[in-house]
Amino acid sequence: MPKENLFDIAIVGYGPAAITAAIYAARKQLRCILIGEVPGGEVVNSGDIENWPGGGETDGIALSEAFVKHLRAHEDMVKIVQASITKVSWEKEGFRLHGKNGHEFRAKTVIYAAGRHPRLLNVPGEKEFKNRGVSYCATCDAPLFSGKAVAVIGGGNTGAEAVIMLQKIATKTYLLHIDKQLTADPILVKNFRDDPKVEIIYNAKTTEIGGEAMVNSLTFEDTAAGEEKKLAVAGIFVAIGALPNTEPVKKLVELDEFGAIVADRYGATNVPGFFAAGDVTNIRDAQIVVAAGQGCSAALSAGDYLSRLP
Repeated sequence: MPKENLFDIAIVGYGPAAITAAIYAARKQLRCILIGEVPGGEVVNSGDIENWPGGGETDGIALSEAFVKHLRAHEDMVKIVQASITKVSWEKEGFRLHGKNGHEFRAKTVIYAAGRHPRLLNVPGEKEFKNRGVSYCATCDAPLFSGKAVAVIGGGNTGAEAVIMLQKIATKTYLLHIDKQLTADPILVKNFRDDPKVEIIYNAKTTEIGGEAMVNSLTFEDTAAGEEKKLAVAGIFVAIGALPNTEPVKKLVELDEFGAIVADRYGATNVPGFFAAGDVTNIRDAQIVVAAGQGCSAALSAGDYLSRLP
């Protein structure tokens, strides 16, 4: 392959970590390619955002658009490709990245910031009713359930944010959590704890999703009482966490027991020249600001690595 097709850095991902890495790499005059599917990454699916420093109140879509606009100001140094990577392999001059449609890209270093994807319930009816009442994105689909009863599964921040979005849209919102206490931040729960249109159900283990053409019911086990119960709902929002998108690199780099990339605070992994950032790593805090900071560190580390190559 011609030398001009060998990039200094290949950045995999399109979220805060990847975009920040690309901006910092471009400022160092490094020739980069950013490969990702959804501009803004999972931030697009976020609701109201009140903790982005200096931004005041914003939302996922607006913040994503701001990220991408800033990135495009550096297109003279960053080639942007909207595609999916299926495999990353190491070779003599660096790394080869394989795309879904047979595309291949080569780079001296890689910053892998592919994020995470929603965790599935794996119960009967979930696959059958996906996009027919079962959703993993309240930001995307909440408006479709205006005037209807819905259920949100998951008592963490994602579930709480989904409930907040649905408060003014649905006639009734059930929040099901498998334990006896919500894990969401109290400041989020405060928004709906006393809302008569929101019912929090603890010790609820979802066992089945039912319906005909569309979802019409959710069955769960009340683990405290040992009883099976059923709710009549038109929509179900699954918000039980996410899994790292590490399938393309699982044979290349060290992963932890949860399938996340093991990286140090500088983004370095056990493979020289391969850096990782954001929610795809074994990071403790899955926050937008943390992912962006990791993207910065990974870019600076990649730049330092490149400066030391023969």
